[in-house]
Amino acid sequence: MSRPMDLLADFTLDVWLLARFSDRLGPAPLDGRTWERAVAGLLHRPGFTRRQGPGTLTLFGSTARSGVAHEIDSAAGGRRGSFIIECKTTGSGISKGDAAIFHYKVMDFYERKIEIAANEKWWRFLCGAVPTPAPARAAAIGLGLLVCDPARLPLPVLVRAAGRPAADMHLPETLLQEIVRLGERALCCHQDRWPYRPLLREIGFNPHRWRDSEIQDLLWLEDELSGSLLDLYEKHRPGVLERRAMNVIWQARKTA
Repeated sequence: MSRPMDLLADFTLDVWLLARFSDRLGPAPLDGRTWERAVAGLLHRPGFTRRQGPGTLTLFGSTARSGVAHEIDSAAGGRRGSFIIECKTTGSGISKGDAAIFHYKVMDFYERKIEIAANEKWWRFLCGAVPTPAPARAAAIGLGLLVCDPARLPLPVLVRAAGRPAADMHLPETLLQEIVRLGERALCCHQDRWPYRPLLREIGFNPHRWRDSEIQDLLWLEDELSGSLLDLYEKHRPGVLERRAMNVIWQARKTA
C-alpha cells in the first residue's frame, strides 16, 4: 500500500472511531460545530503542512470560481495530497443532496485554480456522526467522495486490510480480491476522477468507470468485510479499537 493510501486509512479509521464513540466527546449532545471541530482536530498529523478549520470560506486561501462563499468544514494538505472535509450530524445521516452539494463546492474551487490544482491530489470526505443511507453512499461513490460514518469501517481501511499478506488466512479470498479491485477504483483522487486536459482547456469525465451493479457490489462488500474484520479484532485483539478511540478523542479535544 502506497504512503498516501496509508494516510487515507489512518485518517478514516480515526474518524470512524470518533463517530463510533462520539458520546464520549463531551457531556452535551453532539452538535454540528462540535463534530466539525473534532474531525478537524484529526488533521493534525504527520504529512500535512497546511490546515484550515471550520467556518473557512476559501480553500487554502483560494476563492471559488463562481464567486460564491462556500464553507469548507476543514482541509489539510501536504506533499502526499490534500484532504477536504464535509461534516454532518443530522439524525437521518448524510443525504444524496449533501453529496451533490459538497461535490459542487469542491468543483467550484477546482475550476478556480485548475492549472495548479490539476497537478495536485485531492481526496474528499463526507464524515457523518450517524449511519449513512445506502442511496447516499452510492451517490458518494459515483461522485468520487469517501464516506466515513459509525456503521462500518471506512473503505481505505478495508482495502489496506485486504492487501495484507496474511489476509486470506482469515477472510474469504474472493471478497478480498473484489474489495481491492473495486475499492482501489473508488479511492482514486479527485484529479484522476476529473482530469484536466490543458490542450482542450476542459475537465474530462469517464461515464464508464462503473459498470452495471458494481457500485452496489461495493456497498455490499463494505458491509460484509467490515463486519468480518471487526469480528477478527474482537477475537484476536480485544479492546484495541476502544483504546485507540480514547487516544483519538483525547487528540480531538486537545487540538479542537
